[in-house]
Amino acid sequence: MAVERETFLKTSARIADVSVVIPAYNAARFLAETLASVFAQTLAPAEIIVVDDGSTDDTADIARRLGVTVISRANGGISAARNTGIRAARGAYVALLDADDLWMPEKLEFQVAALAAAAVPSFSFTDFQTFDSRGPRTVRSEMRAHPAFRRTVRHAPSGANVVVSASARRPVLPDMYFLPSSAVMRRADALAVGGFDESLPGCEDAEFFLRLFQAVPAIAVMLPLLRYRRHDAQATFAPKRVMLNEFELIDRIAQAPERYPSADVRYYLGKGSLIHHRIGVCEARLGHFDVALASFETSLRERRTLRTLFAIVATRSARNFVGRWCFLALRALRRAMRALAG
Repeated sequence: MAVERETFLKTSARIADVSVVIPAYNAARFLAETLASVFAQTLAPAEIIVVDDGSTDDTADIARRLGVTVISRANGGISAARNTGIRAARGAYVALLDADDLWMPEKLEFQVAALAAAAVPSFSFTDFQTFDSRGPRTVRSEMRAHPAFRRTVRHAPSGANVVVSASARRPVLPDMYFLPSSAVMRRADALAVGGFDESLPGCEDAEFFLRLFQAVPAIAVMLPLLRYRRHDAQATFAPKRVMLNEFELIDRIAQAPERYPSADVRYYLGKGSLIHHRIGVCEARLGHFDVALASFETSLRERRTLRTLFAIVATRSARNFVGRWCFLALRALRRAMRALAG
């Protein structure tokens, strides 16, 4: 395969000034397929860097056998690995790719063309589809299906290049609606905004791209040029853990609001009530009614809404014996209806 990579670069008439950065931790299971999707690009990248983040499997050996640059480091997490690769990159542009995701062959060609045609320096991201061992999970546009993207971009025809830029009126990134594996950015811009925050336990991608949006606009390529793989070896987080990570993001934004788009600052600083409400819902579904009630009451103190008032009344009712069994029966009925619908 190393010979194939070398031959590919020698015979490719068009090589983009792009460095592909692939953070990899115990990624031996998928890395060869991921790299094959990079080798298959119709517009070849100038270099491919695999950052081996302290793997204990054959990740580094596989990458070396396939002829790409390998940087080995002690395990420090995905943000540290991405930053290591960005700093080491020699291309004017950096394309991020997680070690288990796949690119469609035209991905770099479409994005480089879009960036070259942009009126001002920009970064780019694309639509994506999700798949697992059984094949594609959906044929829909995952990005277009995301409520946050629909709020940001109202009408975007398939195949279009849509400019998405920060504004004082509407949040540009109300929740993360694209994936880092779809992003291509100028290396200088990534370094100028400080790279990924290595101290954040989660939401580090949203925090980084908020800072990048503050510096430059983005071009959304409305084609599913990324295939996002779901598998059992992925790091997974309980919904409550994800929401607690959002509090960390809100705290980071509150510490230095000038680093982020102003509309997004207002959005995230006002989001605490909603997160407390969602945590209350998660706890109620687990039958933890006292914890849920405390979360709902915290949400209500921050922002009064009828939804939270109703949730408090329902949770207080569910704490007694009869109410609890009614709640559990209703939850079982909803699950059965979802199963039948699916």
